[in-house]
Amino acid sequence: MEKRSLYFILLNIVLLCSCTPKTQTQSGQGAITDALGRSVVLKENPGRIVSLVPAATEILFAIGAGEKVVGVTEYCDYPMEARTRTVVGGFSGATISMEIIRSLQTDLVIVSADMHARVVALLDELGISSFAIEPENFSQVYDTIALLGDICGYADGAAKVIAEMQEKISAVGQRVQGRERPAVFWLLNLDPIMTAGQGTFITEAIELAGGKNVFEDINEKWPLISPEQILLRNVDWILYGNDMGEISLSSNDFWKLIPAVSGSRVVSINADILYRYGPRLADGVELISGILHGE
Repeated sequence: MEKRSLYFILLNIVLLCSCTPKTQTQSGQGAITDALGRSVVLKENPGRIVSLVPAATEILFAIGAGEKVVGVTEYCDYPMEARTRTVVGGFSGATISMEIIRSLQTDLVIVSADMHARVVALLDELGISSFAIEPENFSQVYDTIALLGDICGYADGAAKVIAEMQEKISAVGQRVQGRERPAVFWLLNLDPIMTAGQGTFITEAIELAGGKNVFEDINEKWPLISPEQILLRNVDWILYGNDMGEISLSSNDFWKLIPAVSGSRVVSINADILYRYGPRLADGVELISGILHGE
């Protein structure tokens, strides 16, 4: 199994089990509240950072803090420079090496609130600071980027990244304003059939791109869907992540009944730009908009 697919499976197990949204805000008293609800006092401008979250790794390099990143996971493959850093494990907490993190003389570890509770406890025992993130929509992504910029001493770089993302998305919004919104089905898994429902980056990205997720009314992030449900939604486009590999729907009798399939409107997209909550989310919006509206 490819690393990308394993990471995606782990990520979706987490998302299927997650419940309430988490936010990160300044406490205003020298401490910062992280996504685990902890009031964390951090060393000013930490010099040696380990990132256990691929999205956080992308954010740190984008804001200019890549020089401080000394350790990453095996899934932190973007940007290319991230691959030159010491690998401390995989994405799940059970795969993380505390010995390697300690050997790197780490000042701060960025963790996932949903995946790394065990890691946080072990880091606490070692006296190594950690900060948990877990944004669940575009607005929280902007907040997370700003917060990491503040923590790492790259507030200006963070502000620049946020502005660039918002500018791209705003430009897409202006181009698609007033246009008909194509009906989009996001194919998350083929057997069983799964899709993206409410409260996902995918649904929000499709909306921002000028489309409509046909299952946005389902109050579940990653619901199982019956073929009959898909047929009733009159799907114009089917999009799916390239972590699924190349799929062929046109040879299947059921899928041939779907307008998107009969009209050859089935497109694979780089999964990482939508499944990771980093700066490339804005690129994902641009990409989907170009597919749906021919730009």
